[in-house]
Amino acid sequence: MTRIIAYDLSRMLIGPIFATPRGVDRVDLALAKRVFADPETPNLAVLPTPWGMRAYTGRGAARLLDRLQELWSEQVDRNSDLQLAKLVERFWGPQEVVADVHPASKLTLARKLARIGTLLDGAGLSFGQPVRRAVPADAVYVNIGQLGLAVPVFYNWLADRPDVTCAMMLHDVIPLEHPDLVPPHAAAHHARMVRTAADHADCMIYNTATARRSVESVMRSHGRETVRSLVRALPLQDAFASVQDGVPELADADYFVVVSTVEPRKNHALLIGIWQRLMARLGERCPHLVIVGARGYDSDRILAPVDDDPVLSRRIHVVSGLSSPALAALVLGSKGMLSPTRTEGFGLPVYEANALGVPTIASDIPAHREIANAQTTLLSPDDADAWEQAIIALAPAGARPRPAIDPRLTEEAYCADVLDFLQAA
Repeated sequence: MTRIIAYDLSRMLIGPIFATPRGVDRVDLALAKRVFADPETPNLAVLPTPWGMRAYTGRGAARLLDRLQELWSEQVDRNSDLQLAKLVERFWGPQEVVADVHPASKLTLARKLARIGTLLDGAGLSFGQPVRRAVPADAVYVNIGQLGLAVPVFYNWLADRPDVTCAMMLHDVIPLEHPDLVPPHAAAHHARMVRTAADHADCMIYNTATARRSVESVMRSHGRETVRSLVRALPLQDAFASVQDGVPELADADYFVVVSTVEPRKNHALLIGIWQRLMARLGERCPHLVIVGARGYDSDRILAPVDDDPVLSRRIHVVSGLSSPALAALVLGSKGMLSPTRTEGFGLPVYEANALGVPTIASDIPAHREIANAQTTLLSPDDADAWEQAIIALAPAGARPRPAIDPRLTEEAYCADVLDFLQAA
């Protein structure tokens, strides 16, 4: 018998406050789309509301997910991506343009709330039903997004429903291991998330064995020994699996990409310092660096050398708001992916570049060692000289064929594995 899934869409509910989805957002969306693919499905969506945790029909969930994809412009064709067009202008257009490409990276609070309102209006959701009553017997409650776990009251209903199997994903415990690299409140916030999982989870989903070891260590401090778990690498998004060509307008440009939110632990400062030296030495022969990601914690300080220097900004471009098809093409056409991050639970940009056959220089950390392949160069995140030498060595590389995508890397394969695990949990 197929068990009914009660899928927590909390992460999707706040999705519109970001211009485009982050890595885990895309995974959460892909799995949710499959859970609610059939509008007549008995599967339920679970959402936090002012009236407590409520359950909604699969039809309402499908409408919410479709509307979210529209707000994120995830279904925009690469050739219609306005942000990509503006990036191309940055490469070949007026040199004095130094502003961020996408204003949505600086959405006001009012605009963020309005976008969430638009999402809910488009979904046409009612008040729903109290989750305690609406979730049927022997169902599986699933939380992939992890964000809501910091509010323990959202999960009190699980104590009253021992028949419901609770499956949760924790991506990492970075704020607990490296509090110096995150905002001041992040460690306490993350500690509450792990405690919630320790209190309620019957089984866990992890992206790497590295993440599992870290999370289980913290959960044991809360009295939970190892619970049944699935370790499954995140999937290659459909846009990356299907991309065949780079961005034609950038075919003659030498550029590298780094894909992540701009924040201290991602170590963008290392690359900016390297590009300052490359510009001083190479001038107009210096390759471009494209920083793809929203401005996060402490980003103004990190990006100040670029924002304040019109010469450097001719070679370093900070962009956000790219659709996934545009991002996939940009990565495929690059000379290499750079990921100097100091710590990760997975490392999705490295994983995606590996699958596309794009040479990658990444920090030598446990998560990257777990997903690295023959085209991955692992270096200390503190060795600027080694990074500079490796970047220069890659810069002359010519066109390369894109390898065939391993079917095991696709969203379809990932979702099938996770759903099989949930049915057997």
